Amino acid sequence: MLTENKFSKYLIYAIGEIILVVIGILIALSINNWNNNNKDKQLEKQYISGLINDLQVDSIAISEIKIASDEQVRRKQKLCEYLDGKTFSNDSISDFFALQWGMPVGFNPSTTTLDEMKSTGRITVIQNPNLRKQIIITYNNYQIFINGSQAYYERNRAELRKLAFKIPRVFDLESLKNSSKPDIVKALKDNELKNGIMANYAVSVNGELAKLQNENQQLLKRLNKYFSEL
Repeated sequence: MLTENKFSKYLIYAIGEIILVVIGILIALSINNWNNNNKDKQLEKQYISGLINDLQVDSIAISEIKIASDEQVRRKQKLCEYLDGKTFSNDSISDFFALQWGMPVGFNPSTTTLDEMKSTGRITVIQNPNLRKQIIITYNNYQIFINGSQAYYERNRAELRKLAFKIPRVFDLESLKNSSKPDIVKALKDNELKNGIMANYAVSVNGELAKLQNENQQLLKRLNKYFSEL
């Protein structure tokens, strides 16, 4: 009986020790999880702040390009009115024409934060899945614009320049060397050049810029709200 009593006490003691060890492990795991969650929370704030800064830079860049693009579209409309028979001064016609082949788009988004998130595999640190999706879609649409509308516009712009310099004694290199002013009225009698202007993609790229501007602002607004709630 004495032996059995000792064994029972030992068993209770051993179970108690095991329970204490388990409790200790659970507490340690809980503290570790808390620390990891806290680190993730801080990293999430850091990434959200970085994305906000990058998108603000993009917002300025898009706005500047959009202002120039709006002016290009306005002048193109005037040039189309001239080609339809409306009378303008020769200087005005030259002014309308100049921006149709001389305005680059060149949007290069700031992707520093997103690139870091992708390279480290930490994009999931942003807890809201819908917000993550919106971020990815916005930056994908940036790239679609660059590889699509922007690239197509730049190709057309380059072709329009080639067309202009194909017209003898109007845009030839010799006349430019002598600082003579190109005769735009004469140049616009060339059907190939007229068609090139009509198809220079200025209106389409302007519309795509407006979409990018809207997406940028929507994401910025959502990120600022999300950051304030972290």
